Amino acid sequence: MTAHEPNRAPPAGQHLDATAEEALELTRAGETDPVSLVGAWIRHGNIGAIAAIADDGVGAARKAARRGLNVLKARGIVPPPRTHVAKVTTRDEVVGEEAHLLAPDSTGSVLLALARRGSSGRTTATFVIVNDPVGVLHVNNEEFAHSKLKERLDRALPNAGYRPVPVPIPWARWRIAQALARQAERRAPEPLGLMTARPLLEPAPSEAPDHPLDAEGLVLAPEDATERAKSSARLHELAEFRAWLPPKPALDTLLLEVGKTLTPDETPPEGHIQHELENQIQAATDRYFSPQVREQLVGLLKDAALSVLAREGEQAALDVIAVIHAVEQAGLITDPPHEVPFLRAFFDKALAIMVAQNKGQLRIPIPQRLPIDGIPTAGAGEGQAAFESGGDVNDAKATPAGMEELDAAWGDAAPSDQADDATGAAKTAAPASPIASEGDQG
Repeated sequence: MTAHEPNRAPPAGQHLDATAEEALELTRAGETDPVSLVGAWIRHGNIGAIAAIADDGVGAARKAARRGLNVLKARGIVPPPRTHVAKVTTRDEVVGEEAHLLAPDSTGSVLLALARRGSSGRTTATFVIVNDPVGVLHVNNEEFAHSKLKERLDRALPNAGYRPVPVPIPWARWRIAQALARQAERRAPEPLGLMTARPLLEPAPSEAPDHPLDAEGLVLAPEDATERAKSSARLHELAEFRAWLPPKPALDTLLLEVGKTLTPDETPPEGHIQHELENQIQAATDRYFSPQVREQLVGLLKDAALSVLAREGEQAALDVIAVIHAVEQAGLITDPPHEVPFLRAFFDKALAIMVAQNKGQLRIPIPQRLPIDGIPTAGAGEGQAAFESGGDVNDAKATPAGMEELDAAWGDAAPSDQADDATGAAKTAAPASPIASEGDQG
């Protein structure tokens, strides 16, 4: 033995009949020289131990066991079949389930995240983008450590200024089930990932649960709701409503109706444009916010109110509830939509954006006027009026202008960030959504 060789005990006689498992343990323990052990087992004819080392041993012991196995086989000694013990794993028991809602974006789409935590500490999550009039737009399934759930939720729409809020999981399942039912009615294909998500999406309640906002106990007397609704236009300053705008066709109609009262190459009377804009903003608000759109809007407002409550507190949430009351009570004759400041602000905000994008001008198309009995009428043809403004549309002054750039104004708008990092999907606009993003206007 050299100075560099370990001082190991010689093989003891009691180990000569070691089982396969004991042989592996002995050679790995390092207390006895493993090569000497293998030599002793070869001489003793313990082929079970030799076969185990040849299969699962390491280093010099395995090399010696393979040589010894060939020697024993040449003597007619056949190794017995190895017995493999299957490792019994415990089932990953469910220890908790939760659901989160990200308030509606500028297309009226919401993100519902359902998560199930197992006893192993792993979390299975499903991220579902729902647009109520359309159905389920996207499904994404993930598995990660439970500590990562908050991080994944925060990444859902990072630049929105608000984050997901917890909601009851039965309500979330019901909301998704309703969207899937509408999708089936439209005979639209189911999104990819839905089959994998089924265990988390079921069972869904057969009857509609109460909206989570109803459980918060936020109640206003009718007179208080009316008073709060008078200043509801300022709610558009909140992150949840900042990107809510009417769709471009509604704005086109508004400006076209104003243009019908103008004649190309003629300066309108002082105050005429401001008066017509005021009338058409009211008409557009009443025209667009139909009973069906108002019904959809109430649902979106309730979703957004949960986020407002979490971020801004009870008083701000009560302001949203006051708007919900006003929208529910609005009618065509009594309490028309344009008398609800929050609804009218959709169009005020859209026109202000157009003015800002056109460097202080609001461009209004003047429709063509057809000749009568072959005789051209005064002002026949098409044109466009532009109005310089310091930011307030009602302070505009009439000036001559060209005909193009109405659509270009919206086309230059920077689209809202609708990409969902948690799902990798874009939230597509729904045709019947009561709100539209700035980017959708072009």
